Formats: sequence, structure tokens, C-alpha cells
Amino acid sequence: MKILKYLVPYIVLGSLQYKFTKDGLGYASPFVFMSLRYLIGGSILLPFAKKIMINKDILILTLLTVTSSALWAIGLTYVDPSESAVLSYTMPLFSIPIAFFVVKEKLRLFEIIGAIVGFAGVAIYGLSLSARLSLLGSLLTIINAVFWASFTVYYRKIKNLDPLVVNSSQLLLGSLIFLVLTPFDFRLVSSLNFLGDLLFSAILGGGVLFYLWNLMLRVEKVGKVTVMAFSVPISSSVIDEVTGEIQLNLESYLGLVVMVAGILLSRKDEFFHRKKIRLENSDQKYKL
Repeated sequence: MKILKYLVPYIVLGSLQYKFTKDGLGYASPFVFMSLRYLIGGSILLPFAKKIMINKDILILTLLTVTSSALWAIGLTYVDPSESAVLSYTMPLFSIPIAFFVVKEKLRLFEIIGAIVGFAGVAIYGLSLSARLSLLGSLLTIINAVFWASFTVYYRKIKNLDPLVVNSSQLLLGSLIFLVLTPFDFRLVSSLNFLGDLLFSAILGGGVLFYLWNLMLRVEKVGKVTVMAFSVPISSSVIDEVTGEIQLNLESYLGLVVMVAGILLSRKDEFFHRKKIRLENSDQKYKL
């Protein structure tokens, strides 16, 4: 799997960022938190990028990411971290058709099946929590998933651009947009806890995570990358249960298992091909 070296740290950081961001939003309003998150995340990447790029593609990408982040952050004030993670990862179901129309990405049968099965897992998990899920928070988070799918496809569209330049530019430009919005809902309570939450969300959960996501989409197709991302809500849910944030029930576990099945199905051709190669090599060895 070409993206494994990027995927593993992405899963770890992606699973943790929901918890840190949720906690940080207890000290700052969504627009204030995101303006600082984008500013710090972009500033961390800028020395490596060495320049800022402003063109039509970067502006479109920035608007998509800012809209996604704003909806995600506002939604996160209404739902638990693991619930936000699971609802956000309805994204693969939207990204595959968008990729087909925008970048003309050919669809493989098992990638589509994997996305549908993974989405079914998300639906089962969501229904298991429906009694206590906020309707507004859920809707905002799912709409965020549509915009996330859109900027995911846009990363693929501009895959030939330097990812460091792309990510530092979009984050710094995005911070200006959030800064303009902060007067509409300004709240900030500074503390050491807030600083820790902000730094994790901005650096590891912001600049680094955006960069890893961009790198994966340079290497593999949208369908393959996004379905693998179901690993994040699975990990986030397990972390939340271990830390006592939520208590999973039988339906929740079933939903997580179905998500895993979706991941495996999306990679079916790859796994089968590797197995076939190993068998052929083994046969040749015995013939010799």
C-alpha cells in the first residue's frame, strides 16, 4: 500500500484531533479557534514552503477548506468527538462521485462497494446513538463532510503543485477569512489547557494533518484514500470509550465492524493481487 507511511500517522493524529479541538472550543468560539488554528498551522509550514501562492485554484481550495472547518467546528460544539468523527467520515460517499465528475477518476467496482459498505457502518453507528445525537450538530457535521469531499477532490486536481506551498497558502489565507468572521462570535478564555489544545489542533491536527492528506491524494486515487480514512472514526470511537467520553453498545460495535469491512472491500483487488503474486512466486520456487 503506497500511502501506508502517511496513513498511519494520519490515523493517529486524526483520531486525537477531535478530542483536542472539542476541548479547545470550550475556551474559544469556533471562528476564533479556527482563525488561530489556521494561522499557526500555516506559519509552521511556511518556512518549508518558502513562499505563498495565490491563484484561482488556491482561492477555491481555501474557500472549500474554510467552509468545511467552520461547519465542523460549529457542529463539534453540539456533538461528542467520536460522534463528530463518525459523521464527518460520511465524506467518502460524497467524494467518489465528485471525483468522477471533476477529475474524471475511473470508478472500480470494489471501491464503490467499499464506500457504500463503510457508509452503512457509519449509518448503523449513527442510529445506535440517535437518541442522544443533536440534530443541528449532526446536520452541520454532515454538510461539512460534503465540503471536505470537495476539497479532497481538489487536492487531487492540483496534485502537481508543491503540497507544502499549497497547504501553507490555504491555511494562511483561511486564517484571514476566519479573522474577518470573529467579531460575529468572539469568545476567548486563555489558559494553559487552551494553549495545549490549540497547539495540537493547529500543528499536528492542522498543518501536519492537511499536509499528510494532500500527500496521500498525490499518490493514490480519491476513492482508495477516502475509504481508508474510515480508520479514523473507528480509532476515535475506541479512544473515547477508553477515556470514558462515551459508552458503545452492540449496534455501535456492529457499525465499526462494518466500517472495517468497507475498508477491506475497497482494497480487495490489491489484496487479491498480492496474494496471487505470492502464490506464483511460491510455485516458481518449487519448480526450481
